[in-house]
Amino acid sequence: MNIRDKTKLNLRGRPVATNREARRQSILKSAYEAFVELGFAKTTTAEVARRARTSKRAIYEVFESKTALFAAVIFENQHLIIDLPRADDELLPIEETLFRIFRLDIVAKEAKAREAILRLLTRESILFPELTDYLYEHEVIRSRELLIEWLELEHSRSRLSVNDPELYAGMLMDIVFGALLPHRPSHSEFDYLKRVEDIKQRLCIIITTML
Repeated sequence: MNIRDKTKLNLRGRPVATNREARRQSILKSAYEAFVELGFAKTTTAEVARRARTSKRAIYEVFESKTALFAAVIFENQHLIIDLPRADDELLPIEETLFRIFRLDIVAKEAKAREAILRLLTRESILFPELTDYLYEHEVIRSRELLIEWLELEHSRSRLSVNDPELYAGMLMDIVFGALLPHRPSHSEFDYLKRVEDIKQRLCIIITTML
């Protein structure tokens, strides 16, 4: 096959791949909206298909089960939860790096999406422990592990003194996510910004124990 023939083949194949990815993204978007609004139990593949304007068969061609679809939704939005791993050559001040790791300066729209994902994970992990097990077994959720690896790396660089990275990773996540999920949802931007500033101050306090 000459180069011209290969080019024709690639051009013919490209729309198929593009359409498949577009369909997958449409399903994920619709599933995200359904899971956030209805929860895992009340969300059916029929409901996702209706929202995505596709068929249940089309969903099962991409995702083997509703659990796999849920896992894909979480994986697709994990960047909203934690921004790791970091670039190998990143040498920002520790506090600035932590602010970026926990994405404390994202815009309001992304902040709301993050809160929705965190609430979804928190709610479903209580109702369906086996669902959480599935997410961990398939390494969909690795926020804690990635944070431990980052702490170990900074310790090896002598930028931090962390003898128990697992303990510190747990404390950091409790500080951030505990404050990002208030008991009562707030639609006030002022309240959100105040929470973020409080988180930053708390992170700065714990950083002093790691220097």
